[in-house]
Amino acid sequence: MMKIKMLLSILSLCAFSIGPALYGQNKPDEKKQPQQREEQADRPGMVTFTGCLTEQGGTFMLATSTGEQVTATGSGLDKHKDHTVKLTGTTSEEGGKKMLNVTKIEHVSPSCSK
Repeated sequence: MMKIKMLLSILSLCAFSIGPALYGQNKPDEKKQPQQREEQADRPGMVTFTGCLTEQGGTFMLATSTGEQVTATGSGLDKHKDHTVKLTGTTSEEGGKKMLNVTKIEHVSPSCSK
């Protein structure tokens, strides 16, 4: 009888010590809107922007829905002129302007929706 009480006490103590840890775990927020700029967890230092890619005077600009303007450089951008794209690469500042050296292009839409 004493062993059963001891066993129940140990089990209760374990349950009370593990319970708060399980309760406090973060759950992914399913209602969270996708961000226009996201860090790439699988590639540290890489950033992704989604927006309308335009070209003016040989310079490619990506306009995000948040109003951010990013100058994009890299190969293959001319094929996606005036399209909505998802560009991944590394960023830098040059003359007060945000620059993106594109390493990956994902086609989103054949047009830019306003």
